[in-house]
Parts: sequence; structure tokens; C-alpha cells
Amino acid sequence: MMKSRPLLWCAAAAAALCSAGALANVVVVKSFGPSARAYPPGKTLPVATKLKLQGGDVVTILGPGTKQTLRGPGNFDTTQVSLDTAASQRGRFAALRNTKVPHSPTVWDIDVTQSGKICVANARQLQLWRPQSDEAESLEIRSADGRTEKLNWVSGKALAAWPASLPIKSGERYEIVSSQRTDKSSVEVAVLSSAPSERVATAQALIQNGCENQLDLLLANTDKADEGK
Repeated sequence: MMKSRPLLWCAAAAAALCSAGALANVVVVKSFGPSARAYPPGKTLPVATKLKLQGGDVVTILGPGTKQTLRGPGNFDTTQVSLDTAASQRGRFAALRNTKVPHSPTVWDIDVTQSGKICVANARQLQLWRPQSDEAESLEIRSADGRTEKLNWVSGKALAAWPASLPIKSGERYEIVSSQRTDKSSVEVAVLSSAPSERVATAQALIQNGCENQLDLLLANTDKADEGK
């Protein structure tokens, strides 16, 4: 039995290396310039990939620990952005918040002042968020089939749960009308089959479903995490 322990240790070590390798991938989140076709948004790159960029190229890549914007011309190595740094160890990135502004949204909250495609990771825990919470506010949510639900925000509260009486549906469009704004918001929902567990996978899901506002927030949260290192 003692002789089998080294073999078991080797197997465990190999599994750990494979797991680390899976998390070491980076994903292209922004791409402009002559090489944009070679590095389109959503493209996953393995660890230690060499990128050859031409003049005018601007490619932003996101890894488990941080993000980096590469500007051509030049040859670049993705190893550094692939590293699982301390920033990625602070908990699930989906819960990253701006510590300077209390009650700022997570990547998965709906900003009621914005329109566009919204990716929903967990419909049962979906929350609405408003940037200004100093005053009371009435909100009306209208679905495409004519259903309407109302909620009232009290002064000082920035987050509110999506009304349980109005089930969220993938592919559905919802109008959000506020008593505090003259313009109304319109969001189209894409419900994900499961919530991604790490930053690279979530960036891919947001890109694939066209959830640009959330992708921008993910990158902004990554910048804030980097500033706190």
C-alpha cells in the first residue's frame, strides 16, 4: 500500500495542474484594428499565448486576476494577465462592489437608468438598482404581454428585488418607467442556464449574449480590484 502513495500523489498533482490550467485562460473582451479578426471579443487564449499586434491594434484581454490593454505594434505575452492574483481571491467576482460608493450594483443587478440587453444569472435573486437613492421613487415595470407591476423605493434605498409576481422570461423585453425620470428604460433579458463561477467564463457569457453594459461594469470592477492590490 505504501508504494501506491507516490502514484496517488502524482495523480493528485496532475489534477491540480489541470485545474490551474483551466483557470489560467484569458479571454479577449475588446478588439480594434487590423488584427481584430484574429482576436475577436469572446476568443479564449491559453496561458502563455504570444500575441503579435500590428500598428493601430488595441486588444483588451481579461484573466482570472486582472485585465490588460495591449497596443500594437509589438509582440505580447498573456502570462501575466493569466496569473490568478490576489484580486481573484477576494471572493466570487460577481459580488465585487465599489467600496467608495455604498450599495453599488453587482454585475448581475439591473440598473434601472440603462437600456439594452441584460444577462440574468439567477432569476430568483434578481435585483433592481438605482444610482440616486436620496429621494423616494415609484417604479413601473411593463412586460411585452401587457402585464404591469409597481414598486416603491423609499428614500435611502438603492436596491429592490424584482417583483415575484412578474416572472422574468428569457427573450422578453421590459419597459421600466420611473416617477423621477422623463425617459423610460427598455431591457431585453437573456437568462443564463447557470451562473458562471469565475471572471473569464462570465465575460464570455456576457459577450456571447450581447450584454455590453454588464461587460463594461465587469471591466470597471476589475480596475477597482487592481487599484486595491
